[in-house]
Amino acid sequence: MSCSIEPYRPGNSVPIRNNNSSQKPPNVISGQPDRPQLTKLQNGHYRVSEPWKIKLNGRVWDVPKGYSSNGITAPDYIKSSLGDGVDYPETWSAVYHDWLFTQPGITRQEADRLFEQLLLAYGVSAQKARMMYSVVARYSASKEQSR
Repeated sequence: MSCSIEPYRPGNSVPIRNNNSSQKPPNVISGQPDRPQLTKLQNGHYRVSEPWKIKLNGRVWDVPKGYSSNGITAPDYIKSSLGDGVDYPETWSAVYHDWLFTQPGITRQEADRLFEQLLLAYGVSAQKARMMYSVVARYSASKEQSR
């Protein structure tokens, strides 16, 4: 399976794409969340360079400046095919997903669902968002079973 990924370019909107209709995906509010300012560190992780406000499903999340994450957890050849880097909404969504685990009261399942919804809100195709969600949900389930 091959996929072509176009990086997000500041100033250009990324429309929400839904393969089956022109309507927004279910459970995603209108409008696109803010683009985060990320810095890629020497170890391959990402640091939030400026406070990042995410409005999703009627909730507002504030990811603080300085938060760091490994982004997409996968071998490099897979990460690059998914959209790994400071200009890719897949990475933004992965950083957000990791940050959600630091928030009191957020379950892995809720974090996984919000990850998929943010991917969709940033304009990632429904098929790709579902595939990425499925992988993280399976990983989360395996973590729960190993407890």
